[in-house]
Amino acid sequence: MTIKFYSRLPLHGETKYLPGDSRNRGDWNQAQGQGTGAVSNFEVGDTFGYIDYLSQIARATEINGFEGVLLVNAPSGEEPWLVSSLLARETKRLKFITAFQPYHFSPWNAVQMAATYQRATGNRLVWNIINGGSEFVQRQVGDFVPHDERYERADEFMQVVKGYWHSDNFSFSGKYYQAEKGGLRGPLSKAELPLICTAGSSEAAREFGARHADYYLMRAERPEEIAKLIADVRARAARWGRADEIRFGLSVDVITRETDELAHTEARRFFDAGIAAGADKAVAAHAGLRSARKLSHENEFSAKADTAAPKYEDFFVYPHVWGGLGYIGIPPGCALVGSYENVVARIREYNEIGISLFFLAGYPHLEESYRIGEYILPHFRDQAGVNVQLETTQPLAAANG
Repeated sequence: MTIKFYSRLPLHGETKYLPGDSRNRGDWNQAQGQGTGAVSNFEVGDTFGYIDYLSQIARATEINGFEGVLLVNAPSGEEPWLVSSLLARETKRLKFITAFQPYHFSPWNAVQMAATYQRATGNRLVWNIINGGSEFVQRQVGDFVPHDERYERADEFMQVVKGYWHSDNFSFSGKYYQAEKGGLRGPLSKAELPLICTAGSSEAAREFGARHADYYLMRAERPEEIAKLIADVRARAARWGRADEIRFGLSVDVITRETDELAHTEARRFFDAGIAAGADKAVAAHAGLRSARKLSHENEFSAKADTAAPKYEDFFVYPHVWGGLGYIGIPPGCALVGSYENVVARIREYNEIGISLFFLAGYPHLEESYRIGEYILPHFRDQAGVNVQLETTQPLAAANG
């Protein structure tokens, strides 16, 4: 099985230390004007800003053989589509997985923007269609549509997007969207529809991914649980005639060093700082605001915290797969922790059960992109070939329905 590697851009500040620490790069620190990290005291109009740091990370990931970067969409961070547009001209072949909700744009607006972006960059845009994991946050940004109905809306959104993209005379009448004899025309029709990623483990999310996703994305769990989820989504995709088209991705942080001991020392630094600052208590206090399904190990962690003081070692859900970052509020939650050799072994194990796209990042993102690029990615060049582009096994029009 082929294997592809992406990294991530930190759109809401760096995380060498706990989020909000004034030593971090970027101006997302709690003590405004007192930061010591690069551009931590940024003011609009300064010669260099946070976008320049993101540019450094983007170029570092490209230099080190990553095919692209994931841009997470959160109300507290920079807007992904704009950032990817700014950075496309500062990179050569790097792809940008831009996360957005159908709520953010009309289908036509998304189509026209994407076609323009694809023409300007040589088809370097990938979409990550998200639908919100917190009802509280959804209401903050003005979206009061309930969870399952958001996926119903997203399904219509993708039907209209594909209709506009593949026809210049497309009409549609649905619950959320209407279209009458529209579509891409002229030079815009030359662009390729972006590959589609999506995530979420609810029933509605799985059905949406099965019908529309080129890549269904997951957070790290025990391999047997990942395998079950892959089998379930693939079976659902089969009902849409897509069992051989859908592929699977995994988002996991990496804390790796020359030896296991050195890697554990770095991971423990994060954990001890989080516990000392009460980050675990803050996560627990906000748990009720989250509508996304908890992973099995997250439920285990919650139960364990009620009975005993948490220990670093308790959060290994599988050899070298550590869930301690999630416990102290650092997403995506799990990290591969260990020597270069052992991290490579875990990646191979996940690849063997069906994961072909990996999102790997460490803290700080800039330095760790070099570490991962120099010590982890070279082990997979026989599988990945030249790490420059996401490849499809069928024409994009077919891949996207």
